[in-house]
Amino acid sequence: MAAVFAMLDDCARGHTRRIGTHRLVVTWRGQTYMGLPKGPGGGADVASAVVAHAEIRKAVRMLGIDPECARRHFGNL
Repeated sequence: MAAVFAMLDDCARGHTRRIGTHRLVVTWRGQTYMGLPKGPGGGADVASAVVAHAEIRKAVRMLGIDPECARRHFGNL
């Protein structure tokens, strides 16, 4: 999840993220993505959550993040 946060910080500057009821909620440029896991322990440690590449691809697409920027962080997207 730390790599996802780094990608968001670089490619979606100005985004917000918060822990929702069941998932991590990321908002950027009027779009919201709620598909990222909270992590073990119900979200107490979000940074240690494991994220599938399919979830990252979907977040990039739904939030409108530049795919080339995301590929710099995850080469196999």
